[in-house]
Amino acid sequence: MLIFKAIELDPVSKLRTGREHALPFESRREAIDELLNLLGAARGAANIDPTRTLIEVNGQLWTIVGFPAPRASDSASLRRAGAKHKRVR
Repeated sequence: MLIFKAIELDPVSKLRTGREHALPFESRREAIDELLNLLGAARGAANIDPTRTLIEVNGQLWTIVGFPAPRASDSASLRRAGAKHKRVR
């Protein structure tokens, strides 16, 4: 399962503004629809990039990024297990 994050970008410099929204949905389309819902904008009012990574709504620029959800079965000790067995010379 993927977790999507909507990140607001400055329209001129394309740098992050600090506003973010976590969007735990199955598909990018659902994540975009939820972002538009959070912003109170209609889908027709948004300019969505064909690659669906940039969305312009009411003068705001947003990007949607997806990444795998963290696995609950991997404990911290299992993730560090490889580091414990390395020898430092």
